[in-house]
Amino acid sequence: MKCNNLDTQRIYVAATRQNDGKTTASIGLMGILASKFNRLGFIKPVGQRYVEIDGHRIDADAVLMREAYNCENEFSDMSPLAVDRQFTRRYIDNPTPEILEKNICNAFDNVAENKDIVLIEGTGHAGVGAVFDLDNGKVASMCNAPAIIVACGGIGKPFDEIALNKAVFDKHKVRVAGIIINKVRLDKLDQVNTYMTRALKRIGLPLLAVIPQRPQLLWPTIRHVFDTIDCKLLNGEKHINSKIHEIIIGAMTPHHALHYFKKGSLVITPGDRDDLVLTAVSLASTTSDNIAGLVLTGGVRPRKSVLRVIQKTNIPVLLSKLDTYTVASKIHDMMVKIKPEETDKIKMVQQVYSKHFDVDKLLEVL
Repeated sequence: MKCNNLDTQRIYVAATRQNDGKTTASIGLMGILASKFNRLGFIKPVGQRYVEIDGHRIDADAVLMREAYNCENEFSDMSPLAVDRQFTRRYIDNPTPEILEKNICNAFDNVAENKDIVLIEGTGHAGVGAVFDLDNGKVASMCNAPAIIVACGGIGKPFDEIALNKAVFDKHKVRVAGIIINKVRLDKLDQVNTYMTRALKRIGLPLLAVIPQRPQLLWPTIRHVFDTIDCKLLNGEKHINSKIHEIIIGAMTPHHALHYFKKGSLVITPGDRDDLVLTAVSLASTTSDNIAGLVLTGGVRPRKSVLRVIQKTNIPVLLSKLDTYTVASKIHDMMVKIKPEETDKIKMVQQVYSKHFDVDKLLEVL
């Protein structure tokens, strides 16, 4: 099945792996396209990370783009399919490819109506979704969209992954319009640019951008932690978006803790360690380098006297029933995705792409 709208320009953003920077690339590209086109559209045809809005599953990236760029389309069109954990099994038991394709094409046509260009964000690598007949190559073909592939920094490994993903798009007769190499060390930018340009030329692909690493984009917030672990917020709701620069396990004496507690630290400690909690709180009241927050583990609430001291500060304090190791592991493994309220991160991405992305080359290819 093919979508009906053939007039509006469109571009499909894919990646070689999960967490290569596809969402970041979409944010940056939307910002660049907004400077070239008046009417932009966005769609995430197949989503896996969703939120519930009015009883509907809506991909989180669709929510992000709608808020960041004031997209006028309905959420149901910007995110026509959000896949839950049981979806694959239900589909294998009862395949319905025609229905899924029709829903995606209808949504794309609605988004593309009266638009100058539509950015289509894929899901994972090129083959993701093949189990329910909607891999990225198939969806891009349905939307008649050339693809941009995002890969992580380096030369050899990303090139191999690009070639592998290109094969999937080639199978569906989807043209790869160019490559973005993301998360490159600052001291390697020129080297990666030079050699990847030459390597990609051998397979007929232009290099559109080499994007430098920005560690700040990977800093989680207290809200990320709150959404990841089973916990309650005891204090500091107004500062729940404080950024976390590093994780500290509170297993030392208060004297030694003073050497580790610094601005942006998230301290994880059992709830009965009154000494460490009071050390963190007192440090916040005497310096401007506030820790990002506290996670109290084991389900042990602080004593009333300690809680009163905490409540005199703005430090976010979370209480979890989980043990310290489990909490630390969950935080370590969580995926940090940009949220709509993180306007500073969105602006940073826009500035980086404005500087490093060759928009003229993309428009020439399109």
